[in-house]
Amino acid sequence: MNTIDLNNKKILFVAPKFFGYEIQIVEAMQKFGATVFFHSDKPSENRWAKVILRLFPKLIWFFADRVYFSWLNKQNLIGCDVVFILKGEAVSPNFLRALRERYSSAKFVLYMYDSIANVKYTEQKFAYFDRVLSFDPNDCQRYSQIKYRPLFFIDNYRQQATAEAMPGLFFLGTLNGDRPQVLARVIHAIGKSVPFDYSLFVRSKLELLMRKLIDKSFAVIESNRLLFESVSAAEIKQHMAACNCVLDIEHPKQAGLTMRTFEVLAAGKKLITTNQTIFNEDFFDPSRMYVIDRLNPIIPEMFFNMPCNPMKDSFYKKNSLEGWLEEVLHEM
Repeated sequence: MNTIDLNNKKILFVAPKFFGYEIQIVEAMQKFGATVFFHSDKPSENRWAKVILRLFPKLIWFFADRVYFSWLNKQNLIGCDVVFILKGEAVSPNFLRALRERYSSAKFVLYMYDSIANVKYTEQKFAYFDRVLSFDPNDCQRYSQIKYRPLFFIDNYRQQATAEAMPGLFFLGTLNGDRPQVLARVIHAIGKSVPFDYSLFVRSKLELLMRKLIDKSFAVIESNRLLFESVSAAEIKQHMAACNCVLDIEHPKQAGLTMRTFEVLAAGKKLITTNQTIFNEDFFDPSRMYVIDRLNPIIPEMFFNMPCNPMKDSFYKKNSLEGWLEEVLHEM
């Protein structure tokens, strides 16, 4: 894999604000020598605006276009070498068309870290990109123009890999999909065999109330494990450091490996996951990774205590943020 040369390149970068990862990506591109112009892929971070965007994106597009064009004009970005968009949920085909006309010599790249089934009308945008990549192998099989490229970890997780922790399981995830049900089943499956430090982030009390009315699994989940404020990266690292295993529960409508997958492995931890996609990865190692059935999870106690192999250097090179950027932007 060749190191990319972004020296003196101007990059228009549009991405969601997701736990500070967008900042890490900007800083990594700057280290490669690029000048980066960043904007969120949403015209507003208002919670209700996000709900409307997810359900009825075309209602947001007109408003989003006005926000994006106003911002772009203020940047006075005369020339642009790369238009790099992550997910781009509120980015309309109309705005992409205008960008193509304005920056006719630029390379356009789209990376999806969500399944296309969860982001309406994404297919209508493909024609405006020179390169489309996704973390979801099913989408890559469904659409011939999409290249498969898994996600990445950031360096501070690799730096965490120190002495081995005591046997125990850690989980932190957002309330969505069937996570509460799977979490309740895992709680039942491990019983008292190992400590289980888990938390479920809830976006609103109204959402929690509605879910509790129809979801019996909340009777198993302790109320003090429900979080209404986001957890800092430092807190996550602290909890993760105390356990030797981390649980990952992917969205049932996704097949791609989550960011947590790579963070856990980079940190030298064992991974217990519901995602069978990991069987197909070149870094899969049964001594460190264990796949469970989300409907009937069985976790042998011996997995927590058995020795495991160290991750290979090739894993760290390919799946670091820098390795991810090298592949996503390698033709730029």
